Amino acid sequence: MATSFGHELLGRQVLDSAGDRLGTLFDLKIDAPTGNVLAMLVRLEDNLDPERLPWEMEREYMRVPVEEIDRIATSIHLKR
Repeated sequence: MATSFGHELLGRQVLDSAGDRLGTLFDLKIDAPTGNVLAMLVRLEDNLDPERLPWEMEREYMRVPVEEIDRIATSIHLKR
């Protein structure tokens, strides 16, 4: 089974299901008691309006639930 460390994922591009760039992975939200990753904090592209996206903002970052991830490769691909 392949594994990754969180720091290996930071800075990767986050793409929507059409392959358009949403932004860059800034950080991961982790549940301390369980160690489960809850969400990604994504630094959005400058041309995107966060009001038009289905996820909540957390400070200046979009909080994308991990359930939205389709696959992780050289980029992080979302289901929608």
